[in-house]
Amino acid sequence: MRPSLGPNTLLKGDAMQAKKVTAEAKVLLDPASSAWAKVPAEVISLGGTPLAQQPSGYIRTKWSDRPIGNVRSLSVKSAHNGKELLFLLEWRDPTENNDYVARDFPDGAGILFPLKDDAPLRTMGSENQPVNAWFWRADLEDEAQNITAKGIGTVEKTEKSSIATRAQWKDGTWKLTIGRPLSANGEGVQLQPGKTVKVAFAVWDGASGERAGIKSFSKQWQELTLEG
Repeated sequence: MRPSLGPNTLLKGDAMQAKKVTAEAKVLLDPASSAWAKVPAEVISLGGTPLAQQPSGYIRTKWSDRPIGNVRSLSVKSAHNGKELLFLLEWRDPTENNDYVARDFPDGAGILFPLKDDAPLRTMGSENQPVNAWFWRADLEDEAQNITAKGIGTVEKTEKSSIATRAQWKDGTWKLTIGRPLSANGEGVQLQPGKTVKVAFAVWDGASGERAGIKSFSKQWQELTLEG
């Protein structure tokens, strides 16, 4: 499930940059907007979450003979207009899963930021090094959740969220835009043009039964600089 490489694709090893654009957030929220055409993409490698780190014996037993992390790569574009930061995520998925049906679960994706130092990514942060996540799930439609975590199984949703999303599934591909104003207003990571933040990504393939800690994720923090 590797996204196709376009002429503006950055290869692994290139620094990630949120390109400064003049488009309004409502324009960038359209995954098909031409405003994204000149924004470089980076293909991020993903891997399955370690079985040993799953929070319950039931999950570890149930998934002991099943592969974890069906989606293995993700195309990422990022842009800001001085007021909002938005991402365009794209990944291959042959089935569109929008709800809980039989053994299937909704597809999902998330963007993760450390709130303090080098928070441990594999464990969703720690007690003294929390993380902030912007989380979308297909059954939430265009709503998104703002999450903080201090380790596996400690996910907490904030009461309010200024995160906006739009998602399109077509011909076996999800395209998802997700963004938020640069100012956190108590909602998590602080963002500023000219500054660098660390970021990671996760994808859930609902048709494979993935949910909660069973997912694909980028296994190291990436540095993302907001173009000044």
